[in-house]
Amino acid sequence: MSTVHLFYICPVCFNACEDLEECHQHLMIRCDPGASDHERRKPVIDATGRIQTRAPRWFLEAVGWIPPEPSSGGTS
Repeated sequence: MSTVHLFYICPVCFNACEDLEECHQHLMIRCDPGASDHERRKPVIDATGRIQTRAPRWFLEAVGWIPPEPSSGGTS
């Protein structure tokens, strides 16, 4: 049985909630960060092990800054 870790976040103030709401005059962004041990919860790291972002991969995918990983199922 798989647990869903779905929530919505405002990219302006980072307010988060379980239901889709409007915040700062726009709809919040749907996010699925995956299980607590999933790679999507880590920041983007280059081939040499250097951290490239401060934000976790799931957030970057949700706001459209990087494409979703094929195995992630997307966040939109």
